[in-house]
Amino acid sequence: MRATNFYRATSLEDAYRKLSENPKNAVIAGGLWMKKMGQSYETLIDLSSLGLDQIIDLGDYLKVGSLVTLRTFETSPLVIEICGGLASTAAGEIMGVNFRNLATIGGSVFGRYPFSDVITALLALDVTLEFYPKQKMTLEEYLGFRGRVPGILIALYIKKQKGKAFYKKVKANTLDFPLVNIAIAVRDGKHYISVGSRPMIASLAHDAMKEADAGAAPEKVAKLAAEGYSFTDSAQIGKDYRKEITEVYIRRGLKEVSK
Repeated sequence: MRATNFYRATSLEDAYRKLSENPKNAVIAGGLWMKKMGQSYETLIDLSSLGLDQIIDLGDYLKVGSLVTLRTFETSPLVIEICGGLASTAAGEIMGVNFRNLATIGGSVFGRYPFSDVITALLALDVTLEFYPKQKMTLEEYLGFRGRVPGILIALYIKKQKGKAFYKKVKANTLDFPLVNIAIAVRDGKHYISVGSRPMIASLAHDAMKEADAGAAPEKVAKLAAEGYSFTDSAQIGKDYRKEITEVYIRRGLKEVSK
């Protein structure tokens, strides 16, 4: 990663003005994934003085600032209480503690990385993203959005729901990127099944979710879900095996959340 200038914003308005000046300007959060991608930027815009590193209990929702680190997110009792700690568990699967102390929830979500553990888990929850200026969209809407998002991600709103959950990151070694990741949540009596790193970005298995809500057997639901996804080969794993293990872990996860 290379940048010509570094700019510390004094307000969100200031940050947005600077971002809009040049298409090669970008907001920097933890900066870890940006560094790995190796792109060049004109100006990197720092938001660290704008108070976006807080988790706030709003009653029915948690407001999670975009600069909350993955480690803070992972260990927050407020996050752990939501749907069996699904999002906390997924965040804890990312690299090591030192990495999670630097990487942020906002950077992880905004980047729409196909390998993202937190995106896969959050997609199975009720999550709305807030962008400056004055724009909100669900996480699922954002993942399907095409083109440059007109704004700065400033917060995630996660609905505080009880429920049961299952998360599985299939990996070759402890610190590896996932070969596939699966999240299942049951909240308010409805099933949510999310699969990522296929190696495409996570998406919900809507048809399979309807079958699960109707009481279909885990075997049937898992097969339908796996059949509905596209898989491709990678250096570490073939698409057929990816599909097979996805079906296996969805079946296991459905049985787990039904206990």
